[in-house]
Amino acid sequence: MLIDWNWPKCFSFEPKEHLYYHIGHALFLVAFLAPNIPCGFLWLRCAAIAGCILMVLWGWFVACSLDAVVWFSLFLLVNAFYVVVLLCKLRPVKFEKEIESVYVALFKPLRVSRHQFKKVLNCMKIVRPLKYQEIYVQEKITKVDSLSLVLSGKLVVSQNQKALHIVFPHQFLDSPEWFGVSTDDYFQVSIMAMEESRVLIWHRDKLKLSIMAEPFLQAVFDHILGRDVVKKLMQVTQVSETMAQSNGCIASGYGDDSEDKPMLVMKSKGADNGGHGLTALINRQLQDETLPLLPTVALNSGKALIEKVYHVVEVD
Repeated sequence: MLIDWNWPKCFSFEPKEHLYYHIGHALFLVAFLAPNIPCGFLWLRCAAIAGCILMVLWGWFVACSLDAVVWFSLFLLVNAFYVVVLLCKLRPVKFEKEIESVYVALFKPLRVSRHQFKKVLNCMKIVRPLKYQEIYVQEKITKVDSLSLVLSGKLVVSQNQKALHIVFPHQFLDSPEWFGVSTDDYFQVSIMAMEESRVLIWHRDKLKLSIMAEPFLQAVFDHILGRDVVKKLMQVTQVSETMAQSNGCIASGYGDDSEDKPMLVMKSKGADNGGHGLTALINRQLQDETLPLLPTVALNSGKALIEKVYHVVEVD
């Protein structure tokens, strides 16, 4: 069927369209001018909804066109649905006080959004409280099936009954095992709480699969955990130097079977009882964390706890 194109009739300026028609299309124009900002899509959808409402009114009361009413009603419903979705995405994400401090200290400086951090938290297994001197990991017995972050308190890491370093809040307990260690392997260290502590535990495999789909989050975790590993290596070196200076220590077992033998700290009569070395160790690591020094009571408690994980041999 050919269209009868009548130039004067098609471009006649009379009668003019109703005000609803013009305002509705003006709102569509405003919707298309939405800027590329986080709230831009919400702007677009809301302006489109307002335009659709006016066009439905125009179709019902002015044009008396059922087709116009049906189509613009459909557009209205679609845009209203997306407004609800956008509002859910844009609502502020809030965390508990402990989790909020972790986000602010570790993830926010790396520009991880709250929604991205919430995705990471969805892989969380539990927040586990630990009592004083409670064993969290036992050497060569506990499997490496999780990733643990200290929320509060302090824990001491030891190997072959020798203390290696102290783990403070917002540090990971098993960051070295994150790289190149499978969930079928066992921890090569023991971890004990020096005081009442709380530990955030993630499902390791679930977390790795979750961040694998987002290269940015994977890079963030590699950066945070890599930095944590470097800090632990520096602390272990610091421990060795401190104990060597205070005890004149000689580590036994440099042979092939040294891994299975306890590492003995031997000291002479001329040396002190090791307290000054342990005190210096605790104080130095606490200073590195920009925390105040332990009071005398807490310091003696920490010394006693570390002495428990040492195997000290008196040499006549």
